[in-house]
Amino acid sequence: MARRTLSAIEHQTLAVGMGEAGLSVQEAERLVVLASQRPGFCVRGHRSVRLAQFVGLVNLGGGRMLEVLPKVGENADTARARGTLLRLLRWAHDLPIFAHGDVEHGLRQRDLLDVFVLAYLRALVALVRAGMVRRYRSEEDDLGVVRGRLLLQRQIATHAMRIDRVACRFDDLTVDNPWNQVLKAALIAVGPWAKGLATKRLWLEMTAAFDEVSPCPNALALHASLVVDRQVNHYTAALRWAGWILRLLSPDLRVGTNNAPELLFDMNKLFELAVAAVWRRRASKAGLQLNAQHTGRHLAHLEGDSSRQFFRLRPDLVLSEGASVLAVADTKWSRLAIDKAGRLIPSDGHAYQLNAYAGAYPCEEAVLVYPWHDGLGGAHPTRYRLPESGARNPVLHVVCVNVEDEGLPLWPVAEGAHFGRLMGQ
Repeated sequence: MARRTLSAIEHQTLAVGMGEAGLSVQEAERLVVLASQRPGFCVRGHRSVRLAQFVGLVNLGGGRMLEVLPKVGENADTARARGTLLRLLRWAHDLPIFAHGDVEHGLRQRDLLDVFVLAYLRALVALVRAGMVRRYRSEEDDLGVVRGRLLLQRQIATHAMRIDRVACRFDDLTVDNPWNQVLKAALIAVGPWAKGLATKRLWLEMTAAFDEVSPCPNALALHASLVVDRQVNHYTAALRWAGWILRLLSPDLRVGTNNAPELLFDMNKLFELAVAAVWRRRASKAGLQLNAQHTGRHLAHLEGDSSRQFFRLRPDLVLSEGASVLAVADTKWSRLAIDKAGRLIPSDGHAYQLNAYAGAYPCEEAVLVYPWHDGLGGAHPTRYRLPESGARNPVLHVVCVNVEDEGLPLWPVAEGAHFGRLMGQ
């Protein structure tokens, strides 16, 4: 069966019933069902489906895969968008497969699933070289010599007085354990999707390496039950890929059903995780602390009872130095506008949200972080003075990060701002 990929950009509208360039009616129905499980993934229109802020892959069945890529500019091509997604995944999930310039060279020219299959196979290669985990498993067998414990009742009932066969129960150290069974299930799943000589060669090598591991019919459930310990720390990357692969290429997919296995990422969350991961490392080098999804404060307390607090606040990022909060920030994967004077104009709701954070956290700065796009070329540093809070008069900075640059540069930053110090500016 031919394996085909339909590429799209977030927020794009896909036609239904337009042949290979669009979706079939059955594929559209699958996406609508998926949207009920992932609210906000897409909206059904008249002979169309409009995508939203989820990117990644959806298995449409019948050998068809939908690839949804982030929108990084008005005229972004699929290779550029794919490179941005791979870069964000690398930052957010610490994926070594994308750490050596691959994003800027060969990988972004390939379909997203091709990249993921190659990433998984490379993770398996690293794991096999480090050593596959072996675990003891209780076995019963009829042997020529005693091994482990003699099963006396079985010996008498089955072999009677034979001295050449001994019924035994023993512990066998084997690679056929749940960890490797999950990895093999994902390895089997990617086989039909492996493209190119190099990828197919890796797949054959890994298939041979996992030859002693038995297939697992419930691999996704088994994956969810695994608990990582020190002995399997080197399995972390491979297991992450295996879980993603099994979600997408589930063997439970049957032609004629409305199931649409997926590997989707909410761009709002992915952008937040990527920025937090990069900035956390830089904060540490600067002697600062950066906490993500901070939950230590509330917007209000009950009148007459300050111990009863309500409306929990959860800023994406809190920058601290020791016990002192320097700044709070929120990341927003949305298109930022500028006015005729070149000022950066956030949405009203975003500004209100940061004003609430600034009032609850004892800091001088609040920061809204957006992705950079080509339309901001004429912008200049923009900051807004928020209402006074006690002796403080906090400032709201509106900044952008360039997700297409390996350094994830922050621009613009007002001179003296704490986040400018974090970025080394």
